[in-house]
Amino acid sequence: MASGAPATPEGDGFGQPPAIGPGPSPLLPRHLLDLFVRPRSFFSRRLGLGHKPNVLLVTWVYGISSAIDRIDTELMRSQLGSPRPGWQAMAPFVTGSWTGFWLWVLAAGALGGAALWWIGGWWYGVRLRWSGVADPDRRLARLTLVYSSFVFAGPAVVAALVQTFLYPDYATAYVAEEWFSLVLLVFPFWSIATSYTGVTTLFPVVRRKAVV
Repeated sequence: MASGAPATPEGDGFGQPPAIGPGPSPLLPRHLLDLFVRPRSFFSRRLGLGHKPNVLLVTWVYGISSAIDRIDTELMRSQLGSPRPGWQAMAPFVTGSWTGFWLWVLAAGALGGAALWWIGGWWYGVRLRWSGVADPDRRLARLTLVYSSFVFAGPAVVAALVQTFLYPDYATAYVAEEWFSLVLLVFPFWSIATSYTGVTTLFPVVRRKAVV
């Protein structure tokens, strides 16, 4: 592919763009490295992005990350003296033990992942049309969204797993000062850059519109 030229998927013999058809797992370490470091290489390879177990995992990880973010928001509201109704009763179960924490985020994560796929994916397709793609493949658009979202969701979930072994509960982990909490702030911005790289690799977008 020429540098800077938009990609137009040619299909894989199954009537689908290459990224949807069968191929190597995108979750292999070398492919994950590409996703985080060389996203254009990741999206230009004929990987099995659409393989159902891969899709379920990355969307679930996103949902878990979103659930953790909501817990952080409620803890911050409590610190500021304006907790939401019902949170004070639920907080001891969610933040007072890792068992309650993981039960909560795993269940909420399933719902959040479904929302990302269906609602977020629909909105992503709308944005692709605004970016000059007349009729974007809806499934490929959703796949681009979930894998670029994994760039910030994956590290957030890994950080929570590390905290599980370092602290007695999430409430303690939340107030602890950790150097990797600052590192995590980089990934949402890199996820946006990854998303842009994904759409300019897989779709014939107008780049100035895609930037906006």
